[in-house]
Amino acid sequence: MTRQLDALPYPGSPSPGLDLRRAVDTALAALLTPPTPTAARGLADDLLGALARTAATGDTCLVLAAAEAVGLARGHLMAGRDVDARAALVRARGLLDRRDP
Repeated sequence: MTRQLDALPYPGSPSPGLDLRRAVDTALAALLTPPTPTAARGLADDLLGALARTAATGDTCLVLAAAEAVGLARGHLMAGRDVDARAALVRARGLLDRRDP
């Protein structure tokens, strides 16, 4: 016997890249002051988690340029380049808002 659904499931999030947008906003707020190396690694891990969740919902193709900017920001955070990480996150945020900063 097959199970009948009340409604068809909706793939992805209601807004493409919503989880990524939230992670970028959180990271930008955290980067208002220079993070410690441990905090920077934590931010990089949070961004990686958001990238993974974005991929899991199938939204990466819809926000590819922003996802690439977030990946670049992760690399900068891991290398201790906070200013470059913030610039990449600002670019990602603009792309998620469908603006080119």
